[in-house]
Amino acid sequence: MTRGDRGAERVAAIVLAAGRSSRFGRDKLSASLKGRPVLQHVLDALAVVDIDDPVVIVGTDEQHATAIDWRAARRIRNAEPDRGLSHSLQLGWSAVMATSPPPGVVLVTLGDQPATDPTTIRRLLAEPLDPDRPILSARHADGSRNPVRLEPAAADLVAEATRDRGLGPLMDLHPDRVRELPVSGMNPDVDVPADLVALIAADWADRVRANADQVAQVRATPDEADFYAPVTRMFVVDPGRRDDPVLDALLALARPAETWLDIGAGAGRYALPIAAVASGVIALDPSSSMLEALRNGAARAGIGNVRAVEGRWPPEADTRAELGPDPVADVSLLAHVGYDVELIVPFLDAMEAAARRLCVAVMMAESPAAIAAPFWPLVHGRERIALPALPEFLELLEARGVRPEVSIVASERRRWQDRDELRAFLRRQLWTSPGSEADQRLDAAITDLTESTSDGGIQLAGTPSRDIGVVRWSPGAS
Repeated sequence: MTRGDRGAERVAAIVLAAGRSSRFGRDKLSASLKGRPVLQHVLDALAVVDIDDPVVIVGTDEQHATAIDWRAARRIRNAEPDRGLSHSLQLGWSAVMATSPPPGVVLVTLGDQPATDPTTIRRLLAEPLDPDRPILSARHADGSRNPVRLEPAAADLVAEATRDRGLGPLMDLHPDRVRELPVSGMNPDVDVPADLVALIAADWADRVRANADQVAQVRATPDEADFYAPVTRMFVVDPGRRDDPVLDALLALARPAETWLDIGAGAGRYALPIAAVASGVIALDPSSSMLEALRNGAARAGIGNVRAVEGRWPPEADTRAELGPDPVADVSLLAHVGYDVELIVPFLDAMEAAARRLCVAVMMAESPAAIAAPFWPLVHGRERIALPALPEFLELLEARGVRPEVSIVASERRRWQDRDELRAFLRRQLWTSPGSEADQRLDAAITDLTESTSDGGIQLAGTPSRDIGVVRWSPGAS
């Protein structure tokens, strides 16, 4: 227990986490969201407001136990979880009210509401007591009435609760004993996998938007019709190379009679060597300059089974007409694309619909743009907001019911031919204009943060190689 925001009064918290996750299909409380189990989000929200010793009512099959940082939580097992949420509530109430002295208020939270907000908890605890109306619930925009703050005078209502809806029906039956605290935002339950997918997708979209908003705040250069036109040459590589572990992993998946769809093919880094061993490759990219480089590379290498299609993904009507109906290939490939896609779920839906046999994604543990992140504080005076990457991608797949196979390879440290090439790359990542004050700070930062390579090139000092995941799954798995 803690004093929390109630002055001298003791505050207790109950976390109801004894459900069987029958609708979720597996233990939902240990499912990952932002790198932490669902239940951990609730416990962390309580810890933020100095409640690190809640009573947590757990079930008989507590699969998530080892994955959770319980802090000082007291776990009580509900041996009869089929009696519903109300039984867990009553077990928790009995436990906290048996302490001496008993608490002045009891906060009740649900273990499957990972969006529980510490600010909301603080507001609930700060409200004055009212024994005539001893139930105070947060009322969210989505209709959620949790968390709930109870005073000792609510004991008779707790005892009256039945079945699996806890206090909800009683709050409806006794509105004269209930107060509501309107709060912003939503606090959804995670009941089925689609609920978790929605939370992961929303967080993904929030990060993409926040990353883009940073660009809008600092950019000193206008939009270009083709973003990659000035730097296309940096993406041209030898299709016959033999020193690329990611390419080796992709070629091991290729079958001679099959076709591949390379979404965001760029200048053909993977499309061209795959075409050399597969029946053919459809190379899709929105950049005309990248596709021109791809065509030139194919001509130089004598590769004639690559069809370049200019367009975005998911395909719009004109691109769809050129691609034809789904499935358009045996294998769909996503290589270092998707980090900045705001609506990632429709993107993946379209990717899976396009493939007959296999979906493959190549993603870094951090987005490729993260390599410029150390320059942001020095040039713009702020930390760069990171885009989602491999960990979030795997979370999303798993929430969608996919159990992907993942091969991890270490990439070589990124190098540039000279300072001018690096400066051109960084200007595009930091949106500086040549000759501006920000650009002058960029020049100074390049001096501070880089080192020469043995072959006369330049690279960032002290940055290790970054893991790359080659992820594969069946398109019918989700």
